[in-house]
Amino acid sequence: MMNALRDPRPGELPDNSHTIVGQESAPPSVRLASSFDPEAFTRALRIAGAALVVAAASTFMLQNWQSGNDLMRYAMLVGQSLLLAAAAYFVGRTVREGRSARTFLALVLATIPVSFAVLGGLVYSRFHLGEVPALPHYASWIAPSKGAALLAVFGTLIVLGPLALVSFTALARKEAKALTLAFCGANLLVLVPMRQPEVVAVLAGVALLGLLRLELTRFAVCAPLDTLEGKLARVMPFVAPVIMLGRVFHLYHVGPAFIGGVLLIAAAVLWQLLSAAASEFRRDAGAWMASSLGMIGWGLCWSELMARLPSVGVAILLLGLPAASMLFLSAIRASQARSALLGLGTIFALLTALSASVVDRGTAAAFCCIVLGVSVAVWGASMRARLRIVAGALVALWGLGLQVWLAVHADNLLRWVSLTVVGILLIVGSAYIERNRGRLARFGQWGVAAK
Repeated sequence: MMNALRDPRPGELPDNSHTIVGQESAPPSVRLASSFDPEAFTRALRIAGAALVVAAASTFMLQNWQSGNDLMRYAMLVGQSLLLAAAAYFVGRTVREGRSARTFLALVLATIPVSFAVLGGLVYSRFHLGEVPALPHYASWIAPSKGAALLAVFGTLIVLGPLALVSFTALARKEAKALTLAFCGANLLVLVPMRQPEVVAVLAGVALLGLLRLELTRFAVCAPLDTLEGKLARVMPFVAPVIMLGRVFHLYHVGPAFIGGVLLIAAAVLWQLLSAAASEFRRDAGAWMASSLGMIGWGLCWSELMARLPSVGVAILLLGLPAASMLFLSAIRASQARSALLGLGTIFALLTALSASVVDRGTAAAFCCIVLGVSVAVWGASMRARLRIVAGALVALWGLGLQVWLAVHADNLLRWVSLTVVGILLIVGSAYIERNRGRLARFGQWGVAAK
């Protein structure tokens, strides 16, 4: 009895010849049946089927079709979504298996952005703004006429709009209407007949940031959407803007401005995500990463704008001041690194104004020196930081002296007017400070805590 219950020694096979009285060893078929997991098997089948459907819809855009009517092929793609919806209805009503039905409806949502991407090609073929570049054959979708393109848009909205609402209702009933509106609005941006990389980056960036804001403030805090189906529903609106960026990157010639725009989008997305981070290390690391991505991205955008600027001083200001503002914005999300980011942003802003005023003795550079110097000096006075008071005061005096010199040596009435405007602004600023001492005190406490 003891030998039958003990564990086998290393290298020894278990002895099944000794059994407890009244108990027989299980047959091999029973042991095999007990190791079979039906739930895991059906889950694997659903995943494999979903992967095949998504692959079929994705390769539809890249298929090297022979000559024929592109509008009819697009109707076949929309028909795929209808077929998936019909399969979901059949499984739900006949087989009465909810998971497979919801899988079909999730696939309906996954194929709709592909349909809108192809529809965008049809619209662009007849309503394009600007010159149409040469495209590969597989990426050329041409509508027979303008009326046919508009008819395709109208038919798509009639067919796929209700399907999207039904799908979101099944996956995330509580927020189905909001998700449907966000999803359809994002997909409609794909139809905009513009392919300039910079414009597309702006449109996709605004859409992504708006959707992320909606996600963080509404969908992420909704407990019923924390399930797997709810998370899939929350991700779907982000697919269309990503397709816009990928389409431009793959099919068109992109320059530094587009890459910089993508980096700026990444920095803004990271900045928004940091609001939900609880760890101080994550907040600090994310703040440094967001500021770095933002500064690099803006530098790439600035490299294409530099040749169109009127002077070198303006170019320096346009490069340095936005970069400094990114450091200030990143400091809002930081914890222990807040003081370092604020200090670095202050130094960057003051040096930018000084460099612009030295290289190009213009009114804009002098005005920036005065405004930035006074702002830093007042900020330092509210925090009793002597170094900031001195640095700000020196930069402000330099700008004021340069403005006076320009007013004396140049016959330009605007220079005298700018001095008057600066003086008025200083007096108005002092009145505002006297009026809002409490708010400035709280701001000062925030700055002290940032040290």
